[in-house]
Amino acid sequence: MTQSAQWNNRDEYGYPTRPASRRKLRNFAVQTSKRILLATIYGAMSIAGAGLQVARASKDIQPLNTHHFHPKRILVIRMDLIGDLTLSLVVVRTLKWTYPEAEIDLLAIPSSASIATADPDLAEIISYNPNIWRRPQALFQGKNWREALALRRRLHARQYNLAISVFGPWAAILAVLSGAPRRLGFGKESYPGFMTDNVPGKHWDTHDHKHEVDYCLELARAAGATIEPDDRVPQLFVDPQASQQVEQLLQQKGWDANKPLIACHVSSNNGQSKRWPIPYWAKLIDRLIREYGANVVLTGAQVDLPLIERITQHMQEHPIVLAGKTSLPQLAALLQQADLLISGDSGPMHIGAAVGTPLIAIHGPTDPALSGPVSPKATILRSDIWCSPCYNAKGPADCRFFTTQCMKDITPDRVFSVVQEKLQDNGTHASVQTKDT
Repeated sequence: MTQSAQWNNRDEYGYPTRPASRRKLRNFAVQTSKRILLATIYGAMSIAGAGLQVARASKDIQPLNTHHFHPKRILVIRMDLIGDLTLSLVVVRTLKWTYPEAEIDLLAIPSSASIATADPDLAEIISYNPNIWRRPQALFQGKNWREALALRRRLHARQYNLAISVFGPWAAILAVLSGAPRRLGFGKESYPGFMTDNVPGKHWDTHDHKHEVDYCLELARAAGATIEPDDRVPQLFVDPQASQQVEQLLQQKGWDANKPLIACHVSSNNGQSKRWPIPYWAKLIDRLIREYGANVVLTGAQVDLPLIERITQHMQEHPIVLAGKTSLPQLAALLQQADLLISGDSGPMHIGAAVGTPLIAIHGPTDPALSGPVSPKATILRSDIWCSPCYNAKGPADCRFFTTQCMKDITPDRVFSVVQEKLQDNGTHASVQTKDT
């Protein structure tokens, strides 16, 4: 579907409209086909897992703790979006404290991996995109098999003592592919027999109501780590060179260092209902520029530019648009430089929290108690509408009523009042300007 066609199916707030019957039928067919395919894969992987279980039946497995386990190399696997990967870095930090002599590697998808390049606790960052296997024809493409074999050789060469599958079946498959004799993860998220060390439960179990970082720390604890309260706060390290590059980029865009720098991330992945309404963004940003003289920077990827264009079409002022112009390390540096970040539930929201930026997080369909920012500098805004939160992690975060009223109820005036409080609390060098009449 072209971008123009996508926008034809959205209302004035930028949310999807109710689909036609034909589109409903198509979505049902796609979901049914996906369930059948996943069930087939599960059956095949279960057979492979039974073989793995038989092969290790006679082996003596020692507990994973500092008394019995002395790893030289550990592999942490998270094949997920940027925000989830950022939260997962608490595993790396706690394991490094527990096993300081061990080298810890990270395996992540290419679009997320570079966010951790400045992390001093990581020896290597390896990227691989398992999504190339989503279509059946991928099985007949030699390039895909060559990439998988090259990854296997690289992982085997590292001779890992432990591989940790942080989330999902792909991480479990890659844990086996790594050749590590010990493989730890939530067994119910994997395939039978794939993990040598099964942790009870699974992500987002309806009985848990547990935050993502707590799931991650549960895995670290099972690997032998002792968890302290401060370990719940993720921390990202910023590349000094990226900071210099961002400062140069801002200067080229006319950045006034005497005015507050406010970053606004207007987009989000995995659900359009996680986005705040288009006219609300336009009204807020206009007001930030007029009344604070703020340097407002719009962040995002290249694919976010059509959304940003829709917002700026509703505006009279001119923000700085850096969407598609920064790498992930540069984005982290930009958010660290900002006096304030305003965002919906998104990867940059978690990045901002992890680099210590004061943050306003606008939540609608997703539950901040499960996946919200973990930072003492974060203020979470949400409405008390009866159906929110509604996201169940089985699909994109889109409104089943096609109204997204939970986001519409959070007004620009409400957000602006919190902006005033945050900037005042931070001692930001800004004062409200008198508007010309």
